[in-house]
Amino acid sequence: MDEARRRLEKAKEHDIIVYTPHMIILRSKKAETTLSKDGRMLIKRVANETEAAQVAQQILRTVLKDALKL
Repeated sequence: MDEARRRLEKAKEHDIIVYTPHMIILRSKKAETTLSKDGRMLIKRVANETEAAQVAQQILRTVLKDALKL
């Protein structure tokens, strides 16, 4: 979770509202997302499933950026 927090802060596309060792709650534009340590992601304040998927993809790209270069 520490590394995810660092990458999200560095990208500056998201505002971290709450950080604990078990979860991160962040806001990106209108969407509010909860990332859990166990890998779950809850996306709120979106209009539809397509918008939620776009938010999830953006967050995953940011958090997994270096891991995907392997």
